[in-house]
Amino acid sequence: MGDMPQLEQAFLNLMINAAEAMPDGGMLMIKTRTVHLPRTTGKPTHVSVEFKDTGKGMSEAVQRRAFTSVLSTTKAKGTGLGLAIVSRIIETHHGNIRIKSRAGHGTSVIITLPVK
Repeated sequence: MGDMPQLEQAFLNLMINAAEAMPDGGMLMIKTRTVHLPRTTGKPTHVSVEFKDTGKGMSEAVQRRAFTSVLSTTKAKGTGLGLAIVSRIIETHHGNIRIKSRAGHGTSVIITLPVK
């Protein structure tokens, strides 16, 4: 359950960020799965959506600031507010978001949302 336009905005923003991180082309994989928390729970309690790209990746410093509105990027366009907005949307849905990245090796953004 969720606000479809808000989740659509969040997912689209992540896809645009991934595309911009791969100016010379690359691959974006979107993977979904059910999550059982705790693991012994019979029915799924959450759903996970992972956006994984083969782009430039992010340094640890950039990852630490990724969800703040003061993140400045090297992109020619954009406000730098994208991930902050995505984070707020996910928080509003009682979910969480995390980044796994290494400079030069792509980025994964993993969103976990509760199932109601």
